[in-house]
Amino acid sequence: MIENRSYLVRGGPGSGKTTLGLHFLTAANQDEPVLFIGFQEPEAQIEANATSVGLDVTNVNFLSLIPDEHFFTDQQGYDIFSSGDVEQEPLVDAIVQAVNELAPKRVFVDSLTQLRFLSADAYQYRKQVMSFLRFLTQRGATVLFSSESSQDMPDDDLQFMADGVLNFDTGQAGSIVRVTKFRGSGFVQGRHHMRLGTAGMQVFPRLVPPLTRTPNDEDKLWGSGSLSIDAILHGGFEAGTISMITGPAGVGKSTLAAQFAAAAARKGAASALFLFEEDATIFLRRTQSLGLGLHQAVREGTVAIEPVEPMRYLADEFTSEVLQQVTQRGVELVILDSVAGFGLTLGGEEIEERLHTFAKTLARMGVTVILVNETQAVTGQEFQATEKGFSYLSDNLLFLRYMESAGEMKKALGVLKKRLSGFDTALHTYDIGEGGLIVHEPIEGLHSVLSGMPSQDLG
Repeated sequence: MIENRSYLVRGGPGSGKTTLGLHFLTAANQDEPVLFIGFQEPEAQIEANATSVGLDVTNVNFLSLIPDEHFFTDQQGYDIFSSGDVEQEPLVDAIVQAVNELAPKRVFVDSLTQLRFLSADAYQYRKQVMSFLRFLTQRGATVLFSSESSQDMPDDDLQFMADGVLNFDTGQAGSIVRVTKFRGSGFVQGRHHMRLGTAGMQVFPRLVPPLTRTPNDEDKLWGSGSLSIDAILHGGFEAGTISMITGPAGVGKSTLAAQFAAAAARKGAASALFLFEEDATIFLRRTQSLGLGLHQAVREGTVAIEPVEPMRYLADEFTSEVLQQVTQRGVELVILDSVAGFGLTLGGEEIEERLHTFAKTLARMGVTVILVNETQAVTGQEFQATEKGFSYLSDNLLFLRYMESAGEMKKALGVLKKRLSGFDTALHTYDIGEGGLIVHEPIEGLHSVLSGMPSQDLG
């Protein structure tokens, strides 16, 4: 926030407005006086709430302007003056006295909506609020104030008066914060997930892909460790690209992705696998039985395997975790297993935009990304690489497919596209065994393999 300006935080009950106000005040330097002006909760209750989320309010000065119990027991009617005229003057006196005595550098007002009830009409209310905010800012304070908007009592007037507006709301995937105004500075638009808990308020900024790509070794290739697969890919996946491994359940997608991580580890490069669907212990045991050597790579720190329970994560929270791995561990290869699991963190929000942002951000940072995508159809007449329209996102698209041949279920592998190089256009059958996917010679003499029910070429 810019000094000596006023900012509005708006949202429904329990959305986190007061928590943000406390964060704002407790973030001040110890030699900066701060003031909490409250119209809704007693000081003791606010302090207890702050303590419960780990905020130390020792240096916060509280001015509680809520009525005490005597207001009810000793209430008298006003025959000549309105209640607002009688009650407003002592409130103003109390605020002026506190501000003059403390000269606060930060002020949080919770909430300005209460002043509306003490004003004769909307015009008078707007004048009072503008005068109040100018009184605070001209005395050197940066002001954060809250409001409670409803259909019957909107707060559009407060939004016009504020230098910045933060909106708290609840989306399909959890609590969100959205900035709609911020004079004198740019801001990241869109909805950003946030979490309210024992650590107070945690905001996870939404990713915005960089406009330019971070320079990397353009000649670097990420191989699978299989000579046959790497030959099909003409060496492997290029550094800083997005690759998708797609196919139905049980066809070997995760195994192939693990091969790329194991091959990277043998070269000393750091990679991270994020598992949404498979337990990490089971994944390691399975890859160990195939002799991929991930146990050793995990112990040495070249491979990090992170199990992700999607229903416990927010989408922006997960992407923040991935970026932390990239920046702190120097991760060069990120594997997301799977796209469907990532979609669950969105709680019903559209996945295309979020997946695009996630993958493009990493790729432009020079990170190589492998996305594991599961298709529902095991076999069928109409072949689809992806069923959600994600194929445009990938620079490289490798598909695994079941096929029936002579009454037996077999597996076939092929490459649909590779933007930066050529590739083997033939289809290959494969088995899963020691070392991962064991690829055989190209399929010859068959057609309609992609339908899952190939037939013999005639003639």
